[in-house]
Amino acid sequence: MTAETATPIRSVGIAFQTIRMTCVGDAELDDVVVAYINGIKVGENYISGVFHAGEVIEYPIQYLPYIDLPGEIRFARLQDGSEVVSPLTLKTREDAIALVGLGDVKIESLAIEYGVVRGVAVNRVNGLLQPEMFARINGVVPRGVIVDHHRLLDDGGASFQFSVRLEAQDLAENGLSVDIYVVGKDGPLSSITYRRADPDDALRRIIQLESRLDQNQQATGYQIQALDNEITARIGLLEDRIDAFIEYSASLLFDRIAATPVRDVPQASALSADKKKKMQMFLDLVKSGAKVLGEQSHDRISTTDQRNVPLRSSAFSHGWYDVELDDGEEYRWMASEAIVFNPAPEKKLLEVQIGVFGVYGAEVPMLKCFFDGAPANVLRERPVTDGPLTLRAQVPKDKAPISFDMLRIESLVSASPATLEGSTDQRLLSIAVSQIVFVYAE
Repeated sequence: MTAETATPIRSVGIAFQTIRMTCVGDAELDDVVVAYINGIKVGENYISGVFHAGEVIEYPIQYLPYIDLPGEIRFARLQDGSEVVSPLTLKTREDAIALVGLGDVKIESLAIEYGVVRGVAVNRVNGLLQPEMFARINGVVPRGVIVDHHRLLDDGGASFQFSVRLEAQDLAENGLSVDIYVVGKDGPLSSITYRRADPDDALRRIIQLESRLDQNQQATGYQIQALDNEITARIGLLEDRIDAFIEYSASLLFDRIAATPVRDVPQASALSADKKKKMQMFLDLVKSGAKVLGEQSHDRISTTDQRNVPLRSSAFSHGWYDVELDDGEEYRWMASEAIVFNPAPEKKLLEVQIGVFGVYGAEVPMLKCFFDGAPANVLRERPVTDGPLTLRAQVPKDKAPISFDMLRIESLVSASPATLEGSTDQRLLSIAVSQIVFVYAE
């Protein structure tokens, strides 16, 4: 039995939603014929009759899944699975479009995440279509859409993810609107808008009042701190003058005593215990004055107190991932924003030293730090010896050391390994820290 005798019907061409077949010999069919491509069912049709050589049979095909091309469409009886028609080969995506058309692209989800519009679209008719998509920002500015790889759907067709980057200037005075289009279809597939709330007069007054109260609290705190510094300076100056007067008076008194000859009185009576006690108290006072003066000058040398926060400490609050180990050194990754509680909130802080073990998504860390709500100056310092980069979050020079409860860190750059590298790590990473040290004024 030859191949032509085994399958006297051959696939010869494609029409819209139809595969054209022709008979090379007489054939009789009375069965349900199922069409498969790569083992996926794409059609089912009942064919009955006696067909002669040269007759044409049209077999309907209404959808195609996502497969690797080229692919063969095979036709088999539903009853026993035997092939009754020679397979038809789809070589290109153009062949798939000629067979089932462009299909119907629909957007199932659309959201704005970290400055990027992300969405999921499906095409249940033509899973082989690679759609050309674009967006219009605020109804005017066109922008390209990045379309990711397709994924096969169980009920036919395919789904794919897409993304559109946003720029800072896209957020206009009244908000932002993004319309998603696909080439070949009129009108937007979907739209997403972000509108700025228009506060009423009462809300506007409340915001202004809160701002003024915050400014008054800060000004009052600065005034109290300035008065305290002035009083401390005046007390210190007064103590210095008293100590200098005591030292000068004692020196003058002893010089005069030493310059006055004292005659020895034979058989003179000794001083009483009360007089000896008073003399000793005076000598102790003179000696203690010089001692206190030396101690005060030593105390005015600025000293600091450092508190290292262990990486496994509960002070690492919101925005931190678990401790990791690399070549014997521990570190913790931070998300885009994180909080570290102050181990000594009652002390006056000078700076916070942050040891940076690594940076993700950038070459250098770009951070903003806040002591409660007060912004800090962030300086980068590379040590002379090999070691991690150190960031110093300092109290501004024009402000006195402050007390606060928590350090809030914001990273201007963050990314996910799943997005950049295609890995399974869905975390949002910015910097990895190896240590955090709080430096206080004493």
